[in-house]
Amino acid sequence: MKRFLLVSIIFLTMLLTPYLVMAQQANIAYVDIGKVVMESEKGKQAKKTMDDEINKIRKDLSSKQEELQKLKDSLDKQGAAVKPEKREEQQKLYNKKLKDYQNLENEYQGDMQQKIAEFEQNLVNEVMDVIKKIGEREKYTLILQKHPAILLYAAPGIDITNKVIEEYNKQSKEKATKK
Repeated sequence: MKRFLLVSIIFLTMLLTPYLVMAQQANIAYVDIGKVVMESEKGKQAKKTMDDEINKIRKDLSSKQEELQKLKDSLDKQGAAVKPEKREEQQKLYNKKLKDYQNLENEYQGDMQQKIAEFEQNLVNEVMDVIKKIGEREKYTLILQKHPAILLYAAPGIDITNKVIEEYNKQSKEKATKK
């Protein structure tokens, strides 16, 4: 009797296991966060803002570089015709302006890198919130980030990137109208 009961339990377990596994089937998706950031309305707007700032900085640096070039050309033209004291004074002025230009260029570059990093981080945080909402709403078990080193293959049918872009654009518009 005990043997029959044991065999019955094993048989039922083997019979029901596939159904239990199917009942707990994972709902998995992936998102290309970089694409969301680059193709969303807010991402495009951020890129335009950053491009405008970079162009402004380039113009400023270009004008300072032209000023330096004129000063250098002036030094070269005067050559030996100028007294050594005056030439040395002009060379010191040129060297000081060159150093100021290099410092300004480094400062601009550091500032822009910091601004870009902060803005990208804010965008990514907002996108992560949208992904979390979609995951909870649509009962995903797992949502992965599309990255060649992590996600070697995935069927295109589980890519929810466009859904995230739409939701993020919608959320951004709602926040903008509330302000």
